[in-house]
Amino acid sequence: MWVLRYGFNEKGLMKAIKYAIYSILYLSLFIVPFILFGGQVEAFSAVFLVGDTQDSVVILVAALLLAGDPVLPTPSSVVATLLAARIGFLPAAVVNGLALSLACVIGYGIGRGGSAALSQAGRGLPAPLVSWMQRYGLVAALLCRPIPVLAEASLILAGAARHAPVRLLAWCSATQIVLGTAYAFAGSGWGEERWNAAAILAGSVGIPLAAGVFVWVSAMLARP
Repeated sequence: MWVLRYGFNEKGLMKAIKYAIYSILYLSLFIVPFILFGGQVEAFSAVFLVGDTQDSVVILVAALLLAGDPVLPTPSSVVATLLAARIGFLPAAVVNGLALSLACVIGYGIGRGGSAALSQAGRGLPAPLVSWMQRYGLVAALLCRPIPVLAEASLILAGAARHAPVRLLAWCSATQIVLGTAYAFAGSGWGEERWNAAAILAGSVGIPLAAGVFVWVSAMLARP
């Protein structure tokens, strides 16, 4: 794509290198959290699936982790999917939807609280993604909902840019409810209320990865 657009010259080569670096940084959004917090996720999974903790405590912990996603290193897709493996599809769908919606409000509030959040939220992210999120606002925020790091950053950026809160949060909450239901559906073994490793993997990793690829391609195509 870069060769066709810029040709075999120094400018084309530099563009290709830059996009390659951006792509590596973007992929790190998915890889690094699992490397850094893999041990915690494994321990958390054990508590969810085979621990003796009461379901009410598990629900409370999961809800707090999901709602606190803008300020905590929470692997939301993993938590939301495993919650369904523990308590079933319908209860998990309700908890996921409500907690993830609350996370939207918190993320937007953080951004709205000060203009400094605008630069802080974009720090460390590939420049094309930050530009794309700032340019498309609501659409970007909705598409970023399943994606680690970008889910929080998009709402913080939207809040800092003073996007209309009612419309933005209403649409984001609706998207989170659908997303939370999808995680619960996968975690419950496609609604059959039984353990299904493939379904859990598809929900916790497949959904964020698919959304991430779509957003990355959209951001690249939207560049002038």
